[in-house]
Amino acid sequence: MKQMHSAISRSGTTFRALKAFAALLAALLLAGCQGSSFGVGVGMGGGSGTRVGVGVGAGTTSVGVGAGGFGVSLNSYGDFLNNGPNEAYLNNKAGIKQLNDGNFDAARKIFTDTLEKYPDLPDSTYYLGLTLIYQGEREAGFGLLKTYREPLYYRATSAVQRMAAYLEKKPELTAEKIHKTMNKERREGFDWDRRERLERNRDTW
Repeated sequence: MKQMHSAISRSGTTFRALKAFAALLAALLLAGCQGSSFGVGVGMGGGSGTRVGVGVGAGTTSVGVGAGGFGVSLNSYGDFLNNGPNEAYLNNKAGIKQLNDGNFDAARKIFTDTLEKYPDLPDSTYYLGLTLIYQGEREAGFGLLKTYREPLYYRATSAVQRMAAYLEKKPELTAEKIHKTMNKERREGFDWDRRERLERNRDTW
């Protein structure tokens, strides 16, 4: 009986949490229709807790949901982070803020320091590459992006590497345009990976 009561209690807590989030999401979408612009991201990872990020930026209302270790932090550029070591996640989040604020030297230091402690970390590699492009070091930036590798996410890895090789041949593009295009391609790669996994899991039911 105690176990049943505990299970019912947890179910009730989960339901209330989902109900509260639905209400928040509805309010944000309504505000977006009235002229404000919000980005909402939910990340459900293998660790404890769920990350929820709300970004305010130019453009239309956008909602992003990530599951299976895919943490999300949306802004007007469509930036997001995969769940990694907590320290690295927080560092990269701070680095993205510096990058979007135009503090490129600060962003570069954060991503570089993070890579020294967590070599080959995909998020840090990706955003350091973009930061170098903003600083005018396009060859180095694209070179780094072409080494990007996201374990267990083949489509995302291929999307980033392929788009980096393509955009490298477009010197007329601004760093901002490259940033948004790379983010869009990377997100679509992750989405493709997740759809394939869901389909594979469905086939085993």
